[in-house]
Formats: sequence, structure tokens, C-alpha cells
Amino acid sequence: MIRRKSQIQPETKEAIRGGAGKAAATEYVRPGELAGVAFVSLLPLEPGAGVGQPPPPEAEELYLVLEGAGTGFLDGEGFPVGPGDAFLCKAGHRHGLQNGPDSPLTFLAVLSQARLRGANGARTVGRKRRARS
Repeated sequence: MIRRKSQIQPETKEAIRGGAGKAAATEYVRPGELAGVAFVSLLPLEPGAGVGQPPPPEAEELYLVLEGAGTGFLDGEGFPVGPGDAFLCKAGHRHGLQNGPDSPLTFLAVLSQARLRGANGARTVGRKRRARS
């Protein structure tokens, strides 16, 4: 499968996870298209825009900053990020990204499928497992 940016219609997303501003997200992979991956999106954040830090998701996410500069957040701790910086957001940990006020920040977000609980309470990734009889 080939996905060309010119063939994908960007979607305007506002207040991503409760953050400020908006981004024109280009989704290269959507749920169900790639095993273990919920989505892969290219997100150019407008100046001052950000991705909020809601309660931790039951999934893992990778942010890769492609251009611009801002502040990444893991469990409430902020740190500077710029081109080529990546951070892995493990399941159960708060994370977010805030762009600075002067220029756009573009990043690639890769979200894993949500972790599901099996019949015995064990975590499984990507699918539910049936209980053994």
C-alpha cells in the first residue's frame, strides 16, 4: 500500500486532548490498517498550540519532532524538544506537547492499539483473548 500526502485530505483538529489551538492532521495509518497500530499522523501545530495531558491512555505513543521547537511533557515534567527529538509515552503515563509562540512545530505521532484486559485480568495488546475452559 502506498499513501501519498497529496492524496490524503488533512483534518483540522482543535483542542487535541484538551490542548490549545489546532492542527491540520494528516493520518497515514488509521485503526485496523496496521497490526498493533491505532494511527500514524503528521501534525503541524500552529504557534502556541499544543497536545494536552489528559489522564493516561491505555496505549503507547511515540512523538517525533520534525521541525520547530517546543516543550514535551512526561508525567507533568517539561523538557525542550526540537527537530529529530523523539519521546516514547508508555501506557499509563501522562504526556503532551506544547508549541512555542513564534513558529509552527510539526511532529509525527504513532499510537499503539489500546491495551485490553483478557479474561484473567492479564493485559493483552491489540486483541481480546478468550478465556480457556
